[in-house]
Amino acid sequence: MYFTPTSFGEVGMYLYKTKQIMATYELFKRLEIILDILTRYPNSTKSQIMQRLVEIHDIHKASRTLERDFKSLREEFQINVTYNSSEKGYVIDDEHKERVQSLIKFVELVHVGEIFKQGLDDFDELRDVIDIDDSSNFKGIGHLKDILLAIKKKQKIHFEHESYFRDSSKSYIITPLRIKEYLNRWYVIGVPDGAAEIRTFGVDRINVIKIGEVSKVKRSKFQKQLDQFAKIVGLTYGNVNNKPEKVVLKVEENQLKYLSSLPLHFSQVIAPYEGATHREVTYYIIPNYEFELEVLKMHSMVEVISPAWLRESVITKLAEGLKNYK
Repeated sequence: MYFTPTSFGEVGMYLYKTKQIMATYELFKRLEIILDILTRYPNSTKSQIMQRLVEIHDIHKASRTLERDFKSLREEFQINVTYNSSEKGYVIDDEHKERVQSLIKFVELVHVGEIFKQGLDDFDELRDVIDIDDSSNFKGIGHLKDILLAIKKKQKIHFEHESYFRDSSKSYIITPLRIKEYLNRWYVIGVPDGAAEIRTFGVDRINVIKIGEVSKVKRSKFQKQLDQFAKIVGLTYGNVNNKPEKVVLKVEENQLKYLSSLPLHFSQVIAPYEGATHREVTYYIIPNYEFELEVLKMHSMVEVISPAWLRESVITKLAEGLKNYK
């Protein structure tokens, strides 16, 4: 039985909306699981996907529901799940791997929101079982709604932005084009008035935000700059003329489990296991400061094979760090 908005007046409308929200939440959970199955087990058949939904997640769905899920991924999230006739199974199109990661991150936020919603009746109990890494990461998150609204309505935003480097604040008027999350912090990407280049501002450092007038900035003019973010790890892409290149790392087998569960970039490809203690991991990216930091975090468990300039850069940084211990 389905509720309709006209069935019960205000109570009916509430029940109808609640049912819609729950249906959407269940859909997100199911899509995330399907993507996880296809990522872990590419070329799975329909029966294999459905079997794993039942055995691992206790989700019982008919074959036609799976077809509708594939359609939702394609039409609502532009993620194609196609049939590989040679392997007789389903795969995610390689060109859509970035969208897969974005959707999974979004669903993660939905899950967290649902957990907090269910725990509002007993916050003390919730606080005891959920340990947030650093509550300061959420500073300024209240601005996201205003920023998203400005993006949607193509309006400017006025704000004060604190510079950690200069230890000062400055007023800005920008046309916001996108928000981006990186390492549990949110950033707004936009065009300052009179500028020809986009800039990135940490939302946690924004104060006194106000939505302004409609902007005359055309998003299409800055699309090439925005597209550069898909080619990097993090926030720093240099300039629009930087081109991606193949990066090859040699990584210890134990570390690969972490890279497999949390790729540094959607272009990541891990070589098949052949009994060795190390395997090659390749990326097609613009290597930047943030990527080097991720490599340095793995210290003795990774070796940069190519490109040569990146290998030398990492060697130099390791040598400089070692001086601090002499």
